[in-house]
Formats: sequence, structure tokens, C-alpha cells
Amino acid sequence: MTLRSPGMGTGRKLTSILLFLIGTMASLATILGFAGSMWWGWDRIADWRFPLLVVLVVTSVVYGFGFRRAASALFLLAAIVNAVLLAPLWLSTQATAASSDRIRIVSLDASGSGSDASGIAEWIHSMEADVAMLYRTNEGWADTLETAGVPYRILPALAGADALGPPIVLVRGDTRVTAVQPLPGSDVTLRLELGATQVTVAGLAVLNPGSTLEADQRIARFAALNAAVTELADPVVVTGNLETSRWSHAFDSIADGLNNSEDGFGYAATWPRLDPPIVGTYMGLPLDHALYGGTITVPARRIGPDLGSAHRPLLFEVSPAAG
Repeated sequence: MTLRSPGMGTGRKLTSILLFLIGTMASLATILGFAGSMWWGWDRIADWRFPLLVVLVVTSVVYGFGFRRAASALFLLAAIVNAVLLAPLWLSTQATAASSDRIRIVSLDASGSGSDASGIAEWIHSMEADVAMLYRTNEGWADTLETAGVPYRILPALAGADALGPPIVLVRGDTRVTAVQPLPGSDVTLRLELGATQVTVAGLAVLNPGSTLEADQRIARFAALNAAVTELADPVVVTGNLETSRWSHAFDSIADGLNNSEDGFGYAATWPRLDPPIVGTYMGLPLDHALYGGTITVPARRIGPDLGSAHRPLLFEVSPAAG
């Protein structure tokens, strides 16, 4: 006869309770993520769709094999909900480019105590970006960038009324770009020549809201910018740190009527900037975006490395769309 240690039963019970609580909380978070229009705090939960998926899948499998299968099925159902929302990141595609004409753009919220202007400029140069839009810089950045030794010029640009710091635009070589009056809600607005096409690019960086008032102000800013770009006849790009993901209520107010460059490129988090082993950026949040509209497409897109700023840089290419 095999004797059983009294502690084994207690440990198993505690494990069961812990897994049940984790699965229940993740399932509840999955539901509350749809209620962002009711309260800004719940809207923040919507940003965590991929981490919630991972937690729910693991919890469902472990709980199903070792404990109660009924609860495991509910956790799996919540995981499927998140999986459906995430699916366009892999299953959708961008329109085909009509020509080899391309402009490579970097968008970066450069704030952060570890942010290094020279290092950022060197990385931009190594990526052969044509235009770099840097937000939330400080007064010393322009001087540092001018002496960084990279073949870029600083384009004089007007800062939008909502800008949280002076935006800086770096332009490579003979790339044809002009800064124009910032569109409502943007930090900086540019006009780029893409072959025979003129493209308007609006960049911005916002703060994570900490109250209902701040959340409402951000939505109003997003809505104003969306209204401005959707009225333009030429192709448009809206890019920057939106401090929210594509699954939030706030995101809808700026993305309405625009295409999302994330589609087809998989899950790629931009915050936090750290890249821990194994999980990489998959357990972070994709808070930086490039949206676009009109007769253009985004044939290439990637997230850059940790450059010391609060967020990772977003690098993407814009090209005329076929058809």
C-alpha cells in the first residue's frame, strides 16, 4: 500500500484555486475589454489581448488536464474570443504596391530618461530611412542631431497646439518633403512626394490618460485628427504613439475609415521597450501605429530595437497601391 503525504492534497487544492482565479480574472478581463466606451479604465484592458490569450490558453490546458474540464472549457472560450480579435494581424494582407516608388518612414516617441539622440540618429541612418518623425524631444536634441555625423538634415517644422514637446523631422538626401501647418490633433504634419503622388503624413504622441477627463480629451483629439485627414483628397498617413491598441474604444475614434498597417505583419509590441528573454516583445503592447488612407499601401513594416526611449521605434514603407 502506498502512503500519501497529507501535504500533496493541500498543494493540489491550492494549485486548483490559483489556476481558477487566474483563468476567471483573465476571462473577466476579456469581457471588460469590450466595455471601453463605458469607462476608460476598462478600455485599457483591451490593449492586453495577446497576453490574455496566452494566459487563458495555458490556464485552460493545465486546468483541463489536472482539474475540472467544465471551467477549462470556459477559459478556452475566452481564449478563442481574443484569438479572433488578433487574427487579422496574421490573416489579413496589405494591398500590392503598384511600383518600386517607396518612402521609408521612422516614427518614434523619443521621450525617456535613457533616450540618446546620437544613437537614435545612427540607427535611423542604418535603416536607410528617408524621413524620421521624432516626438516629445527636448530643446537640446536639435543641436545633438546636427553634430551626429549622419547624412540627414533637420526640417524646420511647426509644432501642433497639442504637442508635448518639440517634434523633430529628419530628412535624408534629396527626399522631397515639406512641413505644413499641423492638422488638428497632430504634433507635426508633412507633405511627401511619392512619385507623382502627394502624401500627407500627420504624426503625434499622446500621454496615457489617468482620468475620465484626460481620456475624453484624447478621444476628442483623435476624432479631430481623423476628421481632418479623411477630408483630404490626397493619400494620408497617421502615425505615432497613440498609447492604445487597435482593440480599444479610443482607437476607433482615430482609425475610422483608415487602413491599419499592422494587418499581415503579426503581433509586434512597442511598449515596454525592454526585450526580455524568451517572450521578447510578445507580452508587451502595440501602442504605436501607422494608419493610412487613399491610393497607397504599406508593403513593409517592422519594430525597431530598444534605443533607450520609452517606446520602440516604428519603421514602415509607403508605396503607391496597385489598382
